[in-house]
Amino acid sequence: MKIETTRDTLLNKILLVNRTITPKITTYVLSGIMLEADNNLNIHSTDLETSIKTFVKAKVLEKGKVIVPSKILVSVLKSFPEAKIKLEHLSATNELTITCQKAKFTLNTLSLEEYPQFPTIKKQNFFKIDLKDFRYLISKVQKASSTDESRIILTGVLIEVNKGNMKMVATDSYRLSIVEKEIKFKGKPLKVVIPARVLDSILKSDYLEGEIDINIEENQVSFELNREKELKTTIVTRLLSGKFPDYEKLIPSDFKHSIIVNREKIMEVIRRVSSIEQDNIPIKLDIGEGKISVSMNIREVGSASEDFKVAYAEEKIPIAFNPGFLIDGIDIIGGKNIIFCIVEPLKPILIKPEKGDSLIYLLMPIRIS
Repeated sequence: MKIETTRDTLLNKILLVNRTITPKITTYVLSGIMLEADNNLNIHSTDLETSIKTFVKAKVLEKGKVIVPSKILVSVLKSFPEAKIKLEHLSATNELTITCQKAKFTLNTLSLEEYPQFPTIKKQNFFKIDLKDFRYLISKVQKASSTDESRIILTGVLIEVNKGNMKMVATDSYRLSIVEKEIKFKGKPLKVVIPARVLDSILKSDYLEGEIDINIEENQVSFELNREKELKTTIVTRLLSGKFPDYEKLIPSDFKHSIIVNREKIMEVIRRVSSIEQDNIPIKLDIGEGKISVSMNIREVGSASEDFKVAYAEEKIPIAFNPGFLIDGIDIIGGKNIIFCIVEPLKPILIKPEKGDSLIYLLMPIRIS
């Protein structure tokens, strides 16, 4: 294998496929990525649960493929300036040379025979969706998913597609985010749970426009992002198995108080007061008498408080939250004003836009003395 390309072109794509390489990999060969020179440069990575394949524009001088330790390759590429680079596999020593200007690195490669093949895709439940719409949906729910792998189903995002509508739901049992959007879809109803980190990879990719092809099979889902036909990126991941929480039962059917709040103002105050936060100390909101008083008291550090006006004159409501979770909820809601829907201080509150009901964020309060 011998190819020429540019540092940024190669590094950007390697950082994308590198998202499959996690500390939980079971064999050393999975710490590597496959570089395969054909018409262009094909890059492939996998952790046996998720696989990513993408293509890089390159001048192919000699076809071939090689497995390279990803962490080392990224470190080397980051050390280079943006310039032309040349990669060449030395079959006699099974090494890869990387040359950029006057710098030259020679890296040991890994076993091709031990590296897994890219998964086979069978088109079953196939549909397209506007990529901007898909990215929007992901951005509204992915922070609410769990990172605790002892409840693996909560590390995923529930996706329901039905009658021209797509809904995404995520929860870590302390908060719940639901968003839906009309899409062009005429197939049979679908309901699957997809790892949140895979959707986050799509959100953080440099694919911003166009369509995304989605194909849902019995045990896996694939996403195809097309910038140019020959330079597409394909992501294949196993679906999460298990019973996702019956989220609709978690949403209170009735609320005693609905308080309209200026979104920017409450976000500004909460961020300022929680700047002294540590160890998930709760932030307290005292609602009543035409104002909301936001405060935080940390014995070892000190205290902070700030008031702002709000159109509310009913009973006083003292309520407290994890400040990070509260900020996340306010952050995903758009528009000038948001609505806090409250039952009572220890029941979940619902945060939603003043206009429209296609996005809601449910948050559990924290009991305080």
